[in-house]
Amino acid sequence: MKQFEILTKPGIVHGITTRLGGVSTGPYATMNTGIYGNDDWLHITENIKRALDAIGADAPNIVATRQVHSKNIAVLGDFSKLPEMDLKGTALEGRHLYVYEGVDGLMTQRTDVVLMTFYADCVPLVFYDPVQKVVASVHSGWKGTAQGIGAEAIRMMCEVFHSNPKDILAAIGHSAGVCCYEVDDKVIEAFKRQFSLSVLQDFIVPKDYGKYMLDLKAANAALMRMNGIPESNIEVDSGCTICGVEKYHSHRRAAGNDRGSMSAFVQLKK
Repeated sequence: MKQFEILTKPGIVHGITTRLGGVSTGPYATMNTGIYGNDDWLHITENIKRALDAIGADAPNIVATRQVHSKNIAVLGDFSKLPEMDLKGTALEGRHLYVYEGVDGLMTQRTDVVLMTFYADCVPLVFYDPVQKVVASVHSGWKGTAQGIGAEAIRMMCEVFHSNPKDILAAIGHSAGVCCYEVDDKVIEAFKRQFSLSVLQDFIVPKDYGKYMLDLKAANAALMRMNGIPESNIEVDSGCTICGVEKYHSHRRAAGNDRGSMSAFVQLKK
């Protein structure tokens, strides 16, 4: 479980799972928290419970994203009408698990809900405004980053909850690293629509054969700085999910085969 010093504050609990410390087996071993795959549901819910217990998340409700690689972020007010998954007879019995379809981020001021987002190479982004008491959890793959989903989260925090970007604390979690994440011209063209050439050169490394190495974490950090978050308020995990075979699940490394997912969990506390 990864936790960030910058988010280790009163009023919030958080953590991003790795593939270690769970009960799943086979390609899902061991800490798989992905609720949409083919792993045993009893194993998945036990893994989620272990993660929640590890960070001290005690809210009775969990809201999970059904991600579509967009820049859609939902503000959670009344979530009671969202689809709910059956937890009877599982390690999570007594809690409620809701699914928010078609979004790649969640944002709230509520203290009775854990936000849950999923990753297996894409970038986990967690935002916290300790002044306005707002938290957001965002899934940012290359498509979401190229669309500026991190910037959208900041904009929404300011517009909906009157946050000041200078107050926002931001964590960037383990994901595909520049050491391993090779992309083509199609991906780079998408980034050119969001970033200036002077900024692009900070996170794109051209290769000799028409390919590029892409640093998604640096791209997201650039978006945060461009939208007013001070450098000192940003913390980045250096872990690469592709080459970190023992520690992380990876969609690219699995190459279309079954694999587990990692999750970011975050809850505001009273």
